[in-house]
Amino acid sequence: MTDKQELIGRLISAFRDAGSLDGAIEDLAAHRLGISPADLRCLNAIENAGGLTAGDLAREVGVTTGAVTGAIDRLEKVGYAERVPDPGDRRRVRLAVTPHFRQGAEAIWAPLAADWQRRMAARFTAAELETIVEFLDLVGEIGGEHRDRLAEEGRGPQ
Repeated sequence: MTDKQELIGRLISAFRDAGSLDGAIEDLAAHRLGISPADLRCLNAIENAGGLTAGDLAREVGVTTGAVTGAIDRLEKVGYAERVPDPGDRRRVRLAVTPHFRQGAEAIWAPLAADWQRRMAARFTAAELETIVEFLDLVGEIGGEHRDRLAEEGRGPQ
């Protein structure tokens, strides 16, 4: 195995470990917010995208539109998400997170974000951070392609 292949293997391992840890934090955060981890994934997708349609949300989190409708109903009920008119097409509805969710999320993630800011700034140069962002963008691109592949394979013959 070449040094580069070994490094990529170590990178994959470290990324998976970080993903597992992130999943554990998400589970604890969901519990604190009084929702399921799956519903928190929906909120994160909505917030990260700056709002999504129900169909886009279903695709983003890898579930059916029926499953995402149930999640949206639950999130509206607890006041964490709302349906809002799409500014580009008033016939469409988009989902947005509410200030109530942001307030609860702030209490959970602000200390983590502050630690990220402090420790990343102390450890990495701006150029290194650009490379890390580029890496994570590529990871997201690859992951999205394989999410779509798995979703398509899961549909089977129609």
